[in-house]
Amino acid sequence: MSWSLDLIRTKTNSESYGEEKDDDIIPFKKYEIIKTLSEISEIVDIRIEETVPVEDTEIDLDSFFIVHVYGKNWSIEFLFYNWCEYSEKNMTYDIIELQVRGSTEPKEFLSLLAEKLRARLFDMSAGTFWTYNGSGFSDWKNLCDRIAKDLSDTKQKIDF
Repeated sequence: MSWSLDLIRTKTNSESYGEEKDDDIIPFKKYEIIKTLSEISEIVDIRIEETVPVEDTEIDLDSFFIVHVYGKNWSIEFLFYNWCEYSEKNMTYDIIELQVRGSTEPKEFLSLLAEKLRARLFDMSAGTFWTYNGSGFSDWKNLCDRIAKDLSDTKQKIDF
């Protein structure tokens, strides 16, 4: 399970989620994200890996790739799909999904990411835009912990 955030950027960064006009969206570029992650790595201790997913008939690999970012006690998969412009050098994306996993919320990293990209993060769990002091991470973490406990308790009751 992961805690999902959508990275989105518009001219004003003030619209409600899902009510952005196409003309107001400022797409992200692959190189821009990689460059920003590199800049953040000089401030926060992270490791960055770019990967291509295993071939899947449901996914067009020409328009999909993943960047993994690892910090202390957390990791984030940056999922790039639904490109809106294509060239060999530069693909642009309206929204980039972040799938966060771990035991701690990467607040400093997320804050730097949003600031440097002049973007916002929509917290899919809470249904609101992410802020440093307000997110759905703790609710998501509590749910994960409860599921893990339930599964552990169930496993103990089943005799294999």
